Amino acid sequence: MAMARLTPPSDTSLAISLQKGDMKALTQIIDRYQSPLLRYANYLGIGHDDEDIVQDTFIKVYKNINSYDPRRQFSSWIYRIAHNTAISALRSSRFTLPWEDYLDRIIKQSPTDNIDKDLQKDHVKKCLAGLPLRYRAPLSLYYLEDKSYAEIMDILRLPMGTVSARINRAKQQMRELC
Repeated sequence: MAMARLTPPSDTSLAISLQKGDMKALTQIIDRYQSPLLRYANYLGIGHDDEDIVQDTFIKVYKNINSYDPRRQFSSWIYRIAHNTAISALRSSRFTLPWEDYLDRIIKQSPTDNIDKDLQKDHVKKCLAGLPLRYRAPLSLYYLEDKSYAEIMDILRLPMGTVSARINRAKQQMRELC
């Protein structure tokens, strides 16, 4: 007799469950999104307080879950909260660790077998760090987080043409920087 596979609940069903007060749904959302949001905060150059950004994001998700519209994509909604939290943190003076220090930490944290791949990754991240945030954010979401243009529109609250233009300008600037 074959065992039935359990499919994990969708993001939307978890959000709806959380709206109804199911704290297990919040735990599942945290488990699902903690690593990607931490990675995104890192790409934005938050530095040593990236964990705080993600923690603040989940607090805001919990407090504002009733504003989530199940007809929209949950991942775009939560990334938007993370983005806004990161931008607020960048504007404040309490986040001061430069991007290069973050890169050193990443290199130390991610052992790989392929040294060339590490060097390429390091080079790309250094080039990315040289971009203004307005270009770094959409480029990171598109290439490093595999978000579609539509999702980036929702996350950054930008029109499609602006998303496309910023990604193209970011690529051009990276070619010039690197």
